[in-house]
Amino acid sequence: MSPVWRSAALAWALCGALGAFADTPSVAPVNPVEVERLRIEQERAAEMLRQQGVESGCYQRFAVNDCLIQSRIKHREVLSDLKRQEVQLNDRERRFRSAEQLRRIEEKVSSPERDIDLMNREQQAQRTERDRQENAQKKATDAVNQVKERADRRAEQQRRLEQAQQEDADRQLKAQAAADEKKRYDDKVRDAAQHRQQLEQDLKNRAGARAAPLPSPSAVPAVKP
Repeated sequence: MSPVWRSAALAWALCGALGAFADTPSVAPVNPVEVERLRIEQERAAEMLRQQGVESGCYQRFAVNDCLIQSRIKHREVLSDLKRQEVQLNDRERRFRSAEQLRRIEEKVSSPERDIDLMNREQQAQRTERDRQENAQKKATDAVNQVKERADRRAEQQRRLEQAQQEDADRQLKAQAAADEKKRYDDKVRDAAQHRQQLEQDLKNRAGARAAPLPSPSAVPAVKP
């Protein structure tokens, strides 16, 4: 079984298990974090299946590379966003567990100093989380931009290659057309020269015939009286 189908099967199995637990009154409520994690896994499996279908469709098109590049950019964006959500979910779960542990400890001890320290910790945790989210978002944006830039460069290289091939084909067509035109011109010049030579020869032949000498008197028989 491929990783994609395995992920999809796992997601649906977890979904069925959670539904069964929800129908059983004696079972404890479902952990919202696990529900959210299941949703992310289901969306990831669905995205992998969708991308397989899109890539299969790309191979049926004329511009295969452009189709694959655009689909993979979208695919990476979706996976990156799901990964970001998963990281945030894990961080939230860790913070929740840490807060619960700290709360259980601090329930046994209460003092103004503890309250101040707890408030400071919460504020620091909020600032840390905000900075982490901003950094994660920046990294995700930078990664998408890099993928887009590489795709744009490849598309530009392909466009220039096709343009150069078209220009070379145009030059060959023009060269062939010029050669054909020169041949036609040379043929006309040769035919005209041959025609002129033929006319000159005909004129010479006619002039020679008109200038033929008369017979000499000695060759004419005398007439007797």
